[in-house]
Order: sequence, then structure tokens, then C-alpha cells
Amino acid sequence: FLILIIALLNHFGYFENKYRDNILNEEFSATIVKKYVNKKEHMTPMVELSNGNKIVNYFPKNNIELIVGDSLVKKKNSTDMQFYREKKITYSINLLEK
Repeated sequence: FLILIIALLNHFGYFENKYRDNILNEEFSATIVKKYVNKKEHMTPMVELSNGNKIVNYFPKNNIELIVGDSLVKKKNSTDMQFYREKKITYSINLLEK
């Protein structure tokens, strides 16, 4: 019975809406302080941000590679994250695109 309810919620987009809402509520501004390769996670390229968060440094669809000193800005109620290099916006990526 529980599996049926979860399947129905998924079919009608409940979990996608939750994901979208989480992105819309998120807000941060940070600078990249470190680049590294996470060997424990299959050699995944990563960056560490000034706010303590870590994100994957891999945006193949957009051909972007982040470098130390770049800034990332995500404003509340927006699905976009902006990349700044030398105080100029270099790219904006929609976080809902897969």
C-alpha cells in the first residue's frame, strides 16, 4: 500500500516539486578556495567553497571549469547560479536542467 502511494506521488511530480522548492529556497554566495580530485568517489573533480560546502567541478553540458578565486552566487527564488571570474559574470546555469 505504501509503495502504491509513493508511486502515485512520484507520477504526479510531488518529488520533482520538492526538489524545485529546495532549489528556490537555497541562497548563498561563496568563493572557490580549493580544487581537488576525490579519489574515494571515482576520481570526481571537486571544489571547496568559502562557506564550507563542496560541489562537483563538472559541467560538461556548459563546458565550464571552475578555478580557485571564482565566485558562485545563488539567489533565493531563482533557479540560476551565476559564476563570476574577476568580478564579471562569466556564466549562469539553471540548476533544474539535467
